[in-house]
Amino acid sequence: MLSRIVVVRSAITRQTRVISRTNLRPISRYLSSSRANHEETPAETTSSTGSKESLQQKLTRIDREIKKVEEHSRYSVKDASLIDRPDLWKGLPDDVIIKLYRQRVINMGKSYRRSKVELEALLSTASNPAEAAFIQSVYYDTESKQFDADTEIDYDNYITEGEYMDDLDESNEYDEYPTIAQDIVRDFRDQLEFNRKAAYELPALAKYRQEYKPVSKEVKPVTYKYTTFLGEQNPGERKVVLQLNVSDLKLSDEVSHKLKLLAGSRYDYTTDIFKMSSDKFLEPAQNASYLSDILNDLITESKRDPQEYADVPLDTRAVDARLGKRQHRNKKVYKFPEEWERKIEKGDRKMNLQEVVELTN
Repeated sequence: MLSRIVVVRSAITRQTRVISRTNLRPISRYLSSSRANHEETPAETTSSTGSKESLQQKLTRIDREIKKVEEHSRYSVKDASLIDRPDLWKGLPDDVIIKLYRQRVINMGKSYRRSKVELEALLSTASNPAEAAFIQSVYYDTESKQFDADTEIDYDNYITEGEYMDDLDESNEYDEYPTIAQDIVRDFRDQLEFNRKAAYELPALAKYRQEYKPVSKEVKPVTYKYTTFLGEQNPGERKVVLQLNVSDLKLSDEVSHKLKLLAGSRYDYTTDIFKMSSDKFLEPAQNASYLSDILNDLITESKRDPQEYADVPLDTRAVDARLGKRQHRNKKVYKFPEEWERKIEKGDRKMNLQEVVELTN
């Protein structure tokens, strides 16, 4: 069915291009000119008025359709302008629609927005209602959920460790060391390489030593915290935490107060720390850039008419509730008065075993 649509569309496109090259006038104009050349009797004119009007409407509609086809014929599958026209995707092959959708997401970047027309074009690639429902659910999911729902890659069969894998078609299958032995040899060679670097290369770098001077918070007040799981892949690696002290931004009192109001529960008034995190995207660098953009937007908004919010108090209920839970978890240690302490003499700790034996007998 899709191939038929593509063939018909290409035929209409070729026909339209021929019409545009010859600079032909619309059919309705030819009809009007032919009418002027041929004389008609009044009786024939009055009897066929209704039919001529309907014919004129049909010709006008055909002119509009030809113009529409001529406009659409300017777009090609290989043309980059088709990427920005999801309304023309219907009728194309399924793989072409998917490529156009992915390229559109990449080109638009952060300015990409979902649209109903684009979703309808993607739904046209579905072969059954279940597949259409799956495409619609994945279309409105976040980027990380779309990555997890990718069915083209079998992540369970990926080999993350070892450099040897059994091959049933290999004739000399058991001529090599097993996988565990190869891992041991590889680790031993890596250790030897590091030992050689420590013995011959590191001493040559001693002349480049410099005293470490930590960066001042006035220069770089923002801190980004990353998490790495050694030896394995974990979804928590993409999470990034942004943290800063509001006083390090060197803002005025009114601007700083409005920034604290906009931060809400992410600002801790007891420590003057503003903290927020993100794991929306797949890569940590994307999440860090996303948090940086949000912080810039907050600072820009806080500098806009800050005096109007100078009398608005901070909402400290979230911080107080969090501190209350923390104190409830950590049980208090009560100090008893010193006079309650029972003094134990050294002789009281001694025990006569002979007397104990006699008492038990």
